[in-house]
Amino acid sequence: MEHQTKSQFCAADRAEIFHEQYGNEIDAGAALVDLVTAAGDYISRIVGKENADAGMARIVEGVVSSSGKVIKHPSEWRVALAASAANGYSEWPMGAQLHDLAAYAVYGIILDGSDDVAALSERIEQLIKEAEGFLAATPIDQWQIGSKRAGESDLTRLVRLASNRWALDNGRPVEPAALAEFGGVSEGRIRNMMSGPKRSFSSEEGRIPAQEALAWLDGRSEFWNSIWREQRLPRYAAKNGLPLEQAVFIPVARDGSAFHPGLRRGAGYTIGEKGSEIQIADFDEALANLQRMSTPYWRRPNTQGNWGIVGGVRWQRIDSSDLDILAADPNHKILHAAHG
Repeated sequence: MEHQTKSQFCAADRAEIFHEQYGNEIDAGAALVDLVTAAGDYISRIVGKENADAGMARIVEGVVSSSGKVIKHPSEWRVALAASAANGYSEWPMGAQLHDLAAYAVYGIILDGSDDVAALSERIEQLIKEAEGFLAATPIDQWQIGSKRAGESDLTRLVRLASNRWALDNGRPVEPAALAEFGGVSEGRIRNMMSGPKRSFSSEEGRIPAQEALAWLDGRSEFWNSIWREQRLPRYAAKNGLPLEQAVFIPVARDGSAFHPGLRRGAGYTIGEKGSEIQIADFDEALANLQRMSTPYWRRPNTQGNWGIVGGVRWQRIDSSDLDILAADPNHKILHAAHG
């Protein structure tokens, strides 16, 4: 069987791989956990440990509870947060943005069902600008925030990859470190290719011209080329523009996960805030209860398979026939409202 290169994977396949493998390579959301922990330690030096613990326990409560854990005493917030690090990307607004940016930085797609290239371009620029600004204001070096594997923060790596992919996508030169990571080689190899009489790359103030970089990456099996301009991600309930046969409103969490029939476990669907949860056997009845809540809460498995609580941030109108599709694809995220 002929081997499929990464350039042959469509956007939908890349999105599925991204959701399945998120956190295995780059998880800037986990870096946020390190930053929040370091910030709490810093604040405790100013206001005292007891006062800082009380405030930090409240700050991290959402992430901890979403992983099914409880902070029994404010002084335990660090341990509880560390055990819930995998949920940092979905429960904090910045984590959700960095999660979406990772799909672009690594896989060359944008998690949006829009067909409007200008809108997608604007979305990428917004994500990169906010991530760059956040990184610039973050005391990563002072607080020694870094990955044990790479020796640097996943936040730093993510911003570098996203910024340099954007440079490539727009014909601008790229940093050697980013090109090395795109191509699956060491930075030292790239710099060797930039020096000597037989060098492969020229230099524009220490960066490599986009045309030369892309020509080299074209032969690298490790590189996911950018396809966001031509991508076609699934948009449930679009129905090719036809009217919905039976409209259903379902709650969607910040990370794009939705409430659907596939979330039944044990005696039924677990809904409601932490401490006030109930189980309802019938999906329609459970959905009706969620619709009556000021903020809908339900349990669903995270990327690690742990059942945690998420809160809905918006409602999505879909066709009832799409509920089975959602239930069959637990990794699907609804990140674009196909209907008003």
